[in-house]
Amino acid sequence: MFFNVASKALKRRKQQLNTLLYSTVALITFFSASIHADSVWMKNGDKITGTLVVKVTDKVVINTSYAGDIKLNWADILSIDAEKSYTMMLSDQTVVTGFLKHGENGQAILDEDGKTELVDTELAEIQYINPSKDLIGEGYVWSGNLNLGGAFNNGNSKNRNMQFNGESITRGLEDRYTAQGYAYWAEDNGEQTQNNMRVRGQYDHFFTKKWFTYLNTIQEKDRFRDIKLRSQYGVGTGYQLFEGEKLNLSLEGGLSWINQDFYEEQDEDHAAIRWAVNYNQFLFNSFVQAFHRHEVLYTPRAPSQILLYSSTGLRFPFIMGLSATTQLDYNLDTRPADDRRKGDTRALFTLGYTWK
Repeated sequence: MFFNVASKALKRRKQQLNTLLYSTVALITFFSASIHADSVWMKNGDKITGTLVVKVTDKVVINTSYAGDIKLNWADILSIDAEKSYTMMLSDQTVVTGFLKHGENGQAILDEDGKTELVDTELAEIQYINPSKDLIGEGYVWSGNLNLGGAFNNGNSKNRNMQFNGESITRGLEDRYTAQGYAYWAEDNGEQTQNNMRVRGQYDHFFTKKWFTYLNTIQEKDRFRDIKLRSQYGVGTGYQLFEGEKLNLSLEGGLSWINQDFYEEQDEDHAAIRWAVNYNQFLFNSFVQAFHRHEVLYTPRAPSQILLYSSTGLRFPFIMGLSATTQLDYNLDTRPADDRRKGDTRALFTLGYTWK
């Protein structure tokens, strides 16, 4: 009897302690969220509570506890009260770090002590919130990908092939450095059937937010197209229609000088008009990235020559930067060496790593 009563009392005491513990944790969580939450007041009267993540376009991303990340149109926001300090760039290119507060005198930015007013500004004048270093001229962002594929058969059939391609982009506020390249090799029953490579380096200088000038060089060799070394050196201008994490699209045009050394044909060099397109975009909630790039060089002499390099494909991201890529490459030379075909088509399936 005594032990039953004691056991019930002990159990009741344990339940009371658990209830007190859960209540304390809930209160701490509630007050922590309240203390550190930012408040966004919309022009229609709604209030959004969460944490400002980033603004680099006409939308701002807010992280909420009830809906995750949500995007709000910047033009629909009336005012913001931020409970933590943010780095911001204004429309006059001024970079400030402080708190966003809204008071009787309108929207203001206070220093990190939360007392002194740094800037009295309208929301429309805030261009970026939490921008990457390249957007405010304080550093560079490095992105790119490396992809590798191959097959090896030994037995009644003996064939091997290796496929490698990659891209590296280093972006600053006014400068961009791009390196791209591929190398493909194949052998069938001891006889080489493919041996070609191509590398491209390009420097872009942005003299406005969209317009840029470029300098580039391209080095290419292909034993089975009789190309010992084809060197291209170009200069021109380009226009960046879109640039961001989800969508990139640029157009380029200019002049190039081409020097061609052949294994069997007579060497030659000439000028050419160059046109290029670079595009990539994440689709279906970043499930897949579509990409396409092509470069056309036209030599306006008799007989005229057109060189076309194109690559179109889909990249499927996995985890930790790993991805699988399927792509179709097509190269065209309307004036090939004797007994060579004008076009070459190549289908690739590779595994790779993407970083940013």
